[in-house]
Amino acid sequence: MKKTRKETKMNDKVVTIDGPVGVGKSTVAKILSKKLNYTYLDTGAMYRAFSLKVLKAGIKVDDIDKIVSLTEVTNIEFSGGKIFLDGRDVSDLIRTKEIDDIVSQIASIPEVRRFMRSAQRQIASKGYVVLEGRDCGTAIYPEAKYKFFLTASVEARAKRRMNDEKYSGKYSSLEEVIESINKRDQIDMSRDDSPLRVPEGSIVIDTTNLSIDEVVNLILSYIK
Repeated sequence: MKKTRKETKMNDKVVTIDGPVGVGKSTVAKILSKKLNYTYLDTGAMYRAFSLKVLKAGIKVDDIDKIVSLTEVTNIEFSGGKIFLDGRDVSDLIRTKEIDDIVSQIASIPEVRRFMRSAQRQIASKGYVVLEGRDCGTAIYPEAKYKFFLTASVEARAKRRMNDEKYSGKYSSLEEVIESINKRDQIDMSRDDSPLRVPEGSIVIDTTNLSIDEVVNLILSYIK
């Protein structure tokens, strides 16, 4: 008899952390993975790396056929905390305003999401992994026993974005960052394929007034 989702055995060696941009997902996931001695998988960075390839190829974001065909000749890997696109370290190159402006649109393409999910799920299935992104607990690995959804006010998220040294100098004002965040939220929440939403059975944590260490310790309290 086919198992329903509720009957499916939960994997207690996989942790998923989802949420919109600017809530501290990446930093929390990195620290958490070190404390647990787990592999850290930044799913958002994978979409950014692919978006970089689209950008460098000169393909317009509305040319779906060409973007989809690019997935057939793309290899994205993680090693030593860095992300490699076709064998090249692009860890710093994917953190630009140009990538910010196109990544959500490219990530909303169903064929691109299927391509990414297949690779991400394969990594997660090995266990001892912390997955971080926007659909980890809903589409990539819903059978994870420990699922968390981080949130925060738009203002707090925008201020964190501006304080992030990787993004310093990219935006002229706080209002510009808020506008960018709202635009990305709308795209992420309205896409047809695996939209951003709170995973079933997940624990929601509002990080607005919490430090990174407080968020990590709170998550660890649930896991341990």
